[in-house]
Amino acid sequence: MIEPRDRLEDTLTVFVVDDDALSRDSLVLLLGQRGYRTRVFDGAESFLASGARGAARWAGCLLADFDMPGISGIDLMDCVAERGISLPVIAMSDHGDAAAVRQAFKRSAVDFLAKPIVEADLVAAIAEAFDIEQRRLQNELAQQQQRDRVGTLTRREREICDLVTNGLSNREIAAALGISHRTAQVHRGHVMRKMQATTLADLIALCRTDNNKSRKQTGSTVSV
Repeated sequence: MIEPRDRLEDTLTVFVVDDDALSRDSLVLLLGQRGYRTRVFDGAESFLASGARGAARWAGCLLADFDMPGISGIDLMDCVAERGISLPVIAMSDHGDAAAVRQAFKRSAVDFLAKPIVEADLVAAIAEAFDIEQRRLQNELAQQQQRDRVGTLTRREREICDLVTNGLSNREIAAALGISHRTAQVHRGHVMRKMQATTLADLIALCRTDNNKSRKQTGSTVSV
């Protein structure tokens, strides 16, 4: 479950991926002194293997070396994207040639740090990555809360939502559903309360958003 915003900072983790043991130890010591939670991997392979067992629930950022043998940093960023791991990535390298830097930023890296890493630069990059991650998690939380609210609606109330989305008035809704005007008003009031909508515009926006998500999910299911 996603934590409230004032507790997100305590749940975020820096996932360090580096094949150089001395570099890993140095980074973990530095990050620990700064109070960061860390998880450490000796290569992209071990990180991806661990990710296959539940990375969807990971939160924080990925601090990855680009000069690793086997799966390189660039390849790791591609694998992370393909597997739906949403961690922002901070790249680091002993060399940091222009081509590698361009490739990293093309893949939306937060920053590219040259080794030996300057502590202030690392802290600034993590702060930026965590800010990105907090916004993502807050958006996921808002979407989950909306799904939870929609889930409390009865079948009739969902019908009301759909009709309101199409711009029907209470009288038109009553006629469409074969119910009284008063009953339509009552159902609409229940919908407003359950969806936590304070205005008609709020309710329309919430219903439309949910309908759009449902259509996208249906389309994805059919295309697989």
